[in-house]
Amino acid sequence: MEIVPAQAVSSVPQVRDDMLIRMWLHGRTPNTVTAYAADANSFLQFAGRPLAEIGLADLQRWAENLSEQAPASRARRLAVVKSLLSFALKLGYLQIDPGRMLRIEKPAITSGDHLLSPADVLRMIGMEPDLRARTMLRLVYACGLRASEACGLRWRDMTGTDKKGGQANILGKGSKLRTALIPADLWRDLAALTPAVRPDSPVVPGRHGGAMDRQALHRLVKRAVRRAGVNPKASSHWLRHSATSHAIAGGCDIQTVRERLGHASLATTTRYAHAAPDKGLANYLKY
Repeated sequence: MEIVPAQAVSSVPQVRDDMLIRMWLHGRTPNTVTAYAADANSFLQFAGRPLAEIGLADLQRWAENLSEQAPASRARRLAVVKSLLSFALKLGYLQIDPGRMLRIEKPAITSGDHLLSPADVLRMIGMEPDLRARTMLRLVYACGLRASEACGLRWRDMTGTDKKGGQANILGKGSKLRTALIPADLWRDLAALTPAVRPDSPVVPGRHGGAMDRQALHRLVKRAVRRAGVNPKASSHWLRHSATSHAIAGGCDIQTVRERLGHASLATTTRYAHAAPDKGLANYLKY
């Protein structure tokens, strides 16, 4: 990936900052590289000075500049820059890490944020006339997938049969591998989408047979949202959030949710529990 260099006072600091950002991003997933590089360069362009000259005042001004953004987006962008500064300090690129002095308010989360009711999800799936689109909606919801995970899923990641269903190996955020169970009826619909399966075939192909990208998935979900008459702000990530809420409400233990969705932050009392190998979110969802 080509990282757009940030504006700097001179070409030498600019090159140094660019090299540092590349080292900081090394080994991260492509989606993370794209997002983190954009946030880092956006900050440096706003500050108008090389990283070695950044101070707490620059961070505070940027935090104020982001005040109109959604709390979660603002917190994420600030956390990204703090991570970069911490990395620079560890390498000896900085003498002081000004990011350590910047406080980030944890965004308040309510139970209704980014959630659809079970009836909403059923309408979205049930009113979708296209098998490919309907199967993608079911896959995202039943497995609690992120958009990039659903679009990146290939048949080499799948193990199972039409009669018993199977499981998908999901390479998630932070390159963490987890499994998601696929019910037999969903497995059969997935198999029907790709009669001549090859290892590198997308599990849910796009309109022309190739891999579906995130923008195409976004449009697919938005069409389903309009058709079903649910909250117009809903996105594919709402299906993931909703799957979490609905599974827990249906009796799924919280450790299973953590392992099946790749979440890292749940109640500490669950850290010693283990998800049963035959349990997945789909066991607790009605769709």
